[in-house]
Amino acid sequence: MTPPIERVLTVDRDVVNDPYPVWAELRATCPVYREPEHRVVVVTRYDDIVDVARRPHDFSSVMAAYGPSGADRGPTPAELCAIARAGAAYPGQVREVLDAYRPDIQDQLQHVDPPLHTEHRRIVSRWFTPAAVAAREPAVRSIARGLLDRIDRTHHVEMLDAFAGPFPATVVADTIGIPVEHRSTFLDWTEEIIGNPEAEVSRVTSERYRTIRGLFVQLVHERRVAPHEDLISALAAQAQLDDAAVLGLLMLFLGGGQETTAKALTTGLRLLGDRPVLQQSLRDDPTRIPTFVEEVLRFDNPVRGIFRQAVRDTTIGGVPVPEGSFVQLMWASGNRDESVFDDADSFVPGRSLPRPILSFGHGVHLCPGAPLARLQLRVGFEELLARFRFTLTDDNPFTYFRSQILRGLAGLWVDLEPVRP
Repeated sequence: MTPPIERVLTVDRDVVNDPYPVWAELRATCPVYREPEHRVVVVTRYDDIVDVARRPHDFSSVMAAYGPSGADRGPTPAELCAIARAGAAYPGQVREVLDAYRPDIQDQLQHVDPPLHTEHRRIVSRWFTPAAVAAREPAVRSIARGLLDRIDRTHHVEMLDAFAGPFPATVVADTIGIPVEHRSTFLDWTEEIIGNPEAEVSRVTSERYRTIRGLFVQLVHERRVAPHEDLISALAAQAQLDDAAVLGLLMLFLGGGQETTAKALTTGLRLLGDRPVLQQSLRDDPTRIPTFVEEVLRFDNPVRGIFRQAVRDTTIGGVPVPEGSFVQLMWASGNRDESVFDDADSFVPGRSLPRPILSFGHGVHLCPGAPLARLQLRVGFEELLARFRFTLTDDNPFTYFRSQILRGLAGLWVDLEPVRP
């Protein structure tokens, strides 16, 4: 039975494990829906999502990754979240209120609007050009092979801990420039609380966050004096970025750069584990892996949706949206929109995509790290398939992290069999 649409933003297990029936019901009956508990405007159709993403002048990204509840459990100060949630009490001033509190926001890319976003994105994007990403492939492949070497003689493996998690985390740490001796804290970072309004930040998690932030402060100061070939040095060399801006950008890559890729890898492994024929066809012809990756991202996107806030009275799909309203763009629902993708609820690895998938966002906030994420996914599946055949074990619960924002399996057990030459 499909849960009622009123529960669309809950993190109850039945909704979190399979939100797609709820989103399908919303697309069919109320694609721009004001959810009653938090009064968030939930947008589920592809064209409406793209429309909002293209209108940063109407919809601010200041609260993009936090939303209406649970926001004060992240690095953004609780008072800022309270101001943002109360935006409707400041008619005609929501943009000014959010801009006034912008210096308190850690993330200086995801949570800022143009023109500052444009300036910072231009700096960051240089690190993720096609040429720059291609140059990283040998290092990325070496990291993948090193992790697979550790499980080469193991038969029964939990792949999120063994590979899907540490692989992108190590790539991001290497790209950022985290010294090897400091990576254990970085690699242990938990994604359970991201977007979970019911989660409590444990003392261990809070201390880990402070440790990582303190490490970044130290490294930024060191790189200003003695630059390396890494992202910390590239950002620290920018005169227009102060320490707070550099720290914000680094914390963005800490979270967004590893969690989403880990979730996409785990999803792809689950899909392959049920499809031995597909495994073999990709093994026989690895040039098909990029289209497989795109379909994994379309079929079960690691980001459910990101928040915006209306800075003036406006409309979405003809529906009035008052100033101050929180809006959630359900990227993953847009990727299953029946009006855009034929047989949208089916996994079709060789699918020809009529429109761009929304897995990395859209508009000015399109993820600048998307080329690196795609490289990691391609290389990860190439190396896995070249080395192993794998099947899903019977003890998999297939439970997902409880989050309003991210979507990913909390673990995945597989049985591995080496591929014989």
